[in-house]
Amino acid sequence: MPESNGRTDSINEMMKRIGDLEESVRKYINTTRYQNDLLSDSDNWNQICSSLDTIGDTLYSQQDYLDEEYPASVGLKYIFTYGLLQSLFIQQDAMNHLSEAFGIKFELTDRLKEIRSLRNASIGHPTKNKTKGSTYYNYISRITLSKAGFTLMRSYDQGSNEFVDVDLYSLIHDQLKDIEASYKLLDEKLKEADRVHREKYKDNLLVDIFHSSISYTISKVAEGIHSLHGSNAVFALSMLNSIQETYQRFESSLSERGDLNEYIKYDLDEYNHALNKLESYLKGDDSSMSDADARIYHFYVREQHNHFEQIAKEIDDDYQEKV
Repeated sequence: MPESNGRTDSINEMMKRIGDLEESVRKYINTTRYQNDLLSDSDNWNQICSSLDTIGDTLYSQQDYLDEEYPASVGLKYIFTYGLLQSLFIQQDAMNHLSEAFGIKFELTDRLKEIRSLRNASIGHPTKNKTKGSTYYNYISRITLSKAGFTLMRSYDQGSNEFVDVDLYSLIHDQLKDIEASYKLLDEKLKEADRVHREKYKDNLLVDIFHSSISYTISKVAEGIHSLHGSNAVFALSMLNSIQETYQRFESSLSERGDLNEYIKYDLDEYNHALNKLESYLKGDDSSMSDADARIYHFYVREQHNHFEQIAKEIDDDYQEKV
């Protein structure tokens, strides 16, 4: 049996492509607009994360199997063989559960079924392996154990025997081909969902919520603070209410499209607190608040507004670039 079976380069290329697909899926699930929805079902979220990690872990195990020296010790030869076959089995289950979590049917191809069957016969249930109405008693031929594979002897039906040459390089190669195909199908579905979402909102720019005169509006609040009497206070209060309404629309728009993450929410809560403090001051409802306090709050409102305009611009740019 050839040591590498000419498959190592092809396997390494597939592993890299699968790694890129994993990164793409992780980017999707860690994007706020999708993560918030996924986190609403904690069991499904955990299934996704566990499956992604397991596929990645089994790829590491298969890569190291190919790269590391095969042991001379008989016991470790078995451990290497057992571990590799088990990693293939686990990887299939993980890809199945990852697909399931996103509502995609995982296709267990004939080759994947064959790999599962070889794993079950060799290391899963070797001493009594029931398959298609027959019971097999399986033996890994110790003298054939190598990095590239082994020969499996199967006894069944009153002394009938068969010998199966197990090419481990081919098993890895063929399984990864199907794993890559399933990963690609999932990635395409998520990219399409992302495209549809961006298309829906790409023309509804968040920066348009902040009207061009908002700097003027904020400055008029300052005039009311400096001259808190009669019509000045009333006008300043109406300007402040306009700012509050603008930020309510901004937060609602972020929430509707799924872009309101915990950090933006925290900043908005602080900003609304400052607006509410100024509202109480202008209404005369907060006797403990001094003119200096009001000016400090106003300074914060004026300066922090630039922060939210930048957030809006970055989100708008993101939607425009990807559609």
